Amino acid sequence: MKSFLLFFLLGFSMQIYSQDLPGKRAHHALAYDENIQKVILTGGSSPLNGGSSFIFYDDVWSFDGKSWKKEATTGDQRSGVSLACDAKNKKLLSMGGFSNRNATLGDLREWDGNKWTTLKDVPEMATTEGGFVFDTDRNKFIAFGGSQSREVVHGITWEWDGSAWRKLDIASPEPRAAFAMVYDSKRKKTVLFGGSNKGAKLGETWEFDGTSWTKVSDKGPEARMAMGYTYDAKRGLLIIFGGASATGILSDMWAWDGKEWKQLAATGPASRMMGYMAYDKKRDKVVLFGGRLGWPNDTNDTWEWDGTNWREIK
Repeated sequence: MKSFLLFFLLGFSMQIYSQDLPGKRAHHALAYDENIQKVILTGGSSPLNGGSSFIFYDDVWSFDGKSWKKEATTGDQRSGVSLACDAKNKKLLSMGGFSNRNATLGDLREWDGNKWTTLKDVPEMATTEGGFVFDTDRNKFIAFGGSQSREVVHGITWEWDGSAWRKLDIASPEPRAAFAMVYDSKRKKTVLFGGSNKGAKLGETWEFDGTSWTKVSDKGPEARMAMGYTYDAKRGLLIIFGGASATGILSDMWAWDGKEWKQLAATGPASRMMGYMAYDKKRDKVVLFGGRLGWPNDTNDTWEWDGTNWREIK
């Protein structure tokens, strides 16, 4: 009887604990919300029963540097969504994703702190694991790439001016998904690295100045896809961590300063793909959550990078 009671109490305490921490997942999204000055996490999915089934998430969480807080359950389960924050007007928007109804989505949504509101739905833009950033200099959101299915990968650049999408008739990088893309506010350029095109891992670095794309480097980190990435606004760096290369799942950390790539760390969080990140401007920390350690094992650990060292947040 005592052993049963102990087992019950342990199980009950684990259930309570799980309510205070986002569940294990990959294909989620992180962004810094300028309005509440916290890191926001939403969506994602994770394999169950050895990969025979999946759980899709419809939750939104915030992180203040000490703990996670569940902000809402939206009833809209999706993975592979992209997040970007309008730093001027303090609006957090999401783009696309893959729903639990087995459909790739092309909707643009705005978060008001309680729910998502659809601003525009363009079926042609249906995509998952695409690039989505806010250009603070030109006051426009930029979307590029992503996959509609395993056979269809996008390579089109779009702009959102607050009321309508515009497809840009320009030469763009090779179609790809699961790449890193940020807006570099110091150099006033959108920066893109890596990704995958129908299984081929890519390793070039591109920049978009609002008019045209330019390949700026073929050197640097090993070609990869599904890496964690963010923009360190204080230091003016695109930062990437981990991802999947042709040789396996990685755990290295690199930074692009507009001229060259430099390795920041070779140790820290365990090797993973989709260990997505966001830069907390208020605390000057890079936050990493979860990701896939290897099929079908996802995690829900939280790490912080202070510019020099990694530290796990327990």
